[in-house]
Amino acid sequence: MNTTTTLFPQVIGQYPAKRKFDFYIKAFEKTGIVPNIMLTAPKGAGKTMLAKAFARNLIMPQTMEPKKFHEINCATIKNLRQFVEMIMIPCMQNEDATFLFDECHMLPKDVTMALLTITNPNKHNFNTFSYEGSDIDIDFKKLTFLFATTEPQEVFHALIDRMERIDLDDYSYDELGQILLLNTDRIKFSGDIVSKHIAPRLRGNGRAAQKMATNIKAYVYQNDTKTFKLSDWNELCRILDILPHGLNKIELRYLTTLHREGTVRLYNLAAKLQMTRSAIQSDAETYLQKLNFIDVSTHGRALSNDAKLMFEKHPELLEKRKSS
Repeated sequence: MNTTTTLFPQVIGQYPAKRKFDFYIKAFEKTGIVPNIMLTAPKGAGKTMLAKAFARNLIMPQTMEPKKFHEINCATIKNLRQFVEMIMIPCMQNEDATFLFDECHMLPKDVTMALLTITNPNKHNFNTFSYEGSDIDIDFKKLTFLFATTEPQEVFHALIDRMERIDLDDYSYDELGQILLLNTDRIKFSGDIVSKHIAPRLRGNGRAAQKMATNIKAYVYQNDTKTFKLSDWNELCRILDILPHGLNKIELRYLTTLHREGTVRLYNLAAKLQMTRSAIQSDAETYLQKLNFIDVSTHGRALSNDAKLMFEKHPELLEKRKSS
């Protein structure tokens, strides 16, 4: 019997999402129909990978092959005419196919309105979309629609209402370690280096684990070694300037500014960092809030106790800023 392990052998963690997908795969095997699905998660959490793995399991009984898969970058869709002429007419008529609309919050308004008709669930599992005098049939027994976004709050609420929403979980350190090991071939790691030292610097991000695996392989091959030790990790951090908790330079500048100035109002912080207030809120603060490194109040922004403890543990971060 198929399980989530056999259906998604390369997908680490995300057990609730995999259970839901397993349920819909089994339903598809009996009915030939999959509901419209909306995947939401931060960048690097594995939305596209999981959607592709799901699509590979939608096996058509007449061919014993999966439906044809179309991945659509929604940022490239400019208007409804382009959508109809380049996607609907050539790919949705007389074809068994799965469509993934990636970063669907970037869809133009007229395309979003069209998708309200296209994806509208009903007991007939069939819709008709009319455009410039022509009718395009939407048969849910042939067509499957998946959507993915990092910004669900930006997606038109009526479109989300037509979806079965699946929110991906944050990765644990153990799961990030598994992703890393899955992508590092046969490299051996000494002790608890993966879980204790490497995983905490991957920002909870599966894609970051994959990229780190590539860096580790490059280091190992350059140094002609078979085992990756703590000394190797420290040297790689020095070479690539990998900071504690995976902080980037903008986030470190933010924290060191608060360390130096104390409580700072947002407009003053924007001037000191030479960033717009919206950029600070959408970029610099997001991960820091996740780490509980900043306290936000009516008086401004200030370091949290967790951030102060980090600087006590890594005083070199302050020295680095002084010398830079």
